[in-house]
Amino acid sequence: MKKALLAAIIISAAGLSGCASTESTQQNVHNTNDVEVMDEAALAILKVKGLAEHIEQQYQAAKEQNYVYFAPDSWRDVNSDVRAMRTLVARFDPNDQGFFGGPSESKVIDKIEEAQEALDKAVRIKQLVSVFLAQQLADIEYLSPQVHGQWQNSLNDINESTADLIADIEDDGSTDGYEKRSSTVQARLLQLEIRIVKSNYYTPLVKKMKKMDQNLIPQTYAKIQQSVQQLNDAIMFSTRNKNIIENIVAKVENDLRRANSVTTEVKWINSINHSESEKIALRYRDALSTAAFNLFAEDISSLSYVEQITYFNDALHNKLEQQQALNDEQAQLIIALTEKMNAALTESDNLAINETISDLDIVAADATIEVEKHSQVATNIAVIKTGEE
Repeated sequence: MKKALLAAIIISAAGLSGCASTESTQQNVHNTNDVEVMDEAALAILKVKGLAEHIEQQYQAAKEQNYVYFAPDSWRDVNSDVRAMRTLVARFDPNDQGFFGGPSESKVIDKIEEAQEALDKAVRIKQLVSVFLAQQLADIEYLSPQVHGQWQNSLNDINESTADLIADIEDDGSTDGYEKRSSTVQARLLQLEIRIVKSNYYTPLVKKMKKMDQNLIPQTYAKIQQSVQQLNDAIMFSTRNKNIIENIVAKVENDLRRANSVTTEVKWINSINHSESEKIALRYRDALSTAAFNLFAEDISSLSYVEQITYFNDALHNKLEQQQALNDEQAQLIIALTEKMNAALTESDNLAINETISDLDIVAADATIEVEKHSQVATNIAVIKTGEE
């Protein structure tokens, strides 16, 4: 602006000096031309710096978008072209264009355009790779925080294969013909994820199962095998559905606890001399008879073992029907506990019977005012617990 103002002042002065000599007028014209040349030089510098700054802004933004991964070769070209651009821009001087002077404006602008083309190519390659390998890249991001120890080498190998695939796509500038390789990477990621989930959930339970004596408890062991197979299937087909997996894990763990209890009972039975077989019958019959008497004030000791179980089942349901004042949550809990008790009685699982009685005791203690009308239930349960102890 100062140079433009200076030129205007010189031109005005030349027009107003009518009596000035021809020599003076020519000198003024010469000065005016000098100012105009300086104006063009300033504009050239502004133009070059403006274009270069536009590239710099794009470059700085791109540095935060991981182009070195998505378009490694293109990003190297970008870095090289930007450095060359910066050198020419720094040397550019419109007033020094002699044989040994700085680069011309056209040469500088050509280098700026090369840097722009390199950036545009990097953007295009990144977009191409991001879309084509979207699932693979998402899975790598998901798995990476979970990978440690023994799985690290597997993930490293997958990352190397992915990087090679990206490099080849970049070389061709197209994803045509790379579908099979991308599918292979995806399959390897899925297998790695399955192996990780199995190591967290499946393997520890299988190890516990294998420690059990299959010959001692064949039927119970078979149930555990079925639950474990169900867990394996869930991991294979619903790898990321933790809710399903954890529910099945809870079931397997419960089956394992039951198996341990059954094992204990079987070992005890096997340790009994045949002449003392009566101890086995009395142990289970007395447990049921005592529970029925304290809960329902009924003597069922004369019934067969099967009849005792049937009576206990019916009596529990009848007791439940008498407690209609229970809220929905308590009712559901009672139903679950009675089903658990039925199962425990059916399997003659003393440990589960005691656990269920304890749970019923807690429910009775937390019952509503209406439930407290049936306080005899809580009292009877306490008696059972005292008797078992």
